[in-house]
Amino acid sequence: MIDIQKFNEAISEFKNIENLTDFYGLSNNLIKNGFEIEGYLLFLSTWNFARFRYAMKSFNLENFIETVEKVKPYFETIENQSFYSINFDDHYLSIEPIYSSFSSIKGIEFTGASKLMHLMNPKIFVMWDDYIRGGKPRKDYNLLEIFNNGTLEYKKYPTNSNGYLSFLKDMQSRFRHLESLGPKLLTKSIDEFNYVYITLPLQAIGKKKKKKKQVV
Repeated sequence: MIDIQKFNEAISEFKNIENLTDFYGLSNNLIKNGFEIEGYLLFLSTWNFARFRYAMKSFNLENFIETVEKVKPYFETIENQSFYSINFDDHYLSIEPIYSSFSSIKGIEFTGASKLMHLMNPKIFVMWDDYIRGGKPRKDYNLLEIFNNGTLEYKKYPTNSNGYLSFLKDMQSRFRHLESLGPKLLTKSIDEFNYVYITLPLQAIGKKKKKKKQVV
């Protein structure tokens, strides 16, 4: 179980290190003001830049718009659910086609799918990336304090819809006791916690490895 003090420390740290333009806020503002597609594209081109940049020239905008419209009925079936209480298994038939539809699009893929799902329903969906879902070498995770002190246990999630569903269930089990965190949604705070304690230190390890190879 996550300690609330450590959790809040991560949220504060995220605010200090994320000194770029608030593209998350800008994307949400675009969506709220009727520029839905523009909001999604801004978010993909910033928070999913590592993948989206390779598909920008060939990105099929019409297909993307059609996909957004296609998955909206599935979102409607869960719009009144809460991250604290939703039974993810009961709603698999709604979650699976959303994730599969987005993740199959080049430039969005597995990480981008979770980001779009969060934007479309931030009350339920938690974002992930390759670091968070255990996609890097196991030995690198063993170097992180968050795993060494027993706060987290290493787990590698498949990139398919079953893997994402398993991730959501684990995040719910691990964090939903933390209900009094102010106005920010818990799902967003969870992403910040994972980013601070998993993504950032693993990125640092990766940079050190790359630098060492260049020296050799």
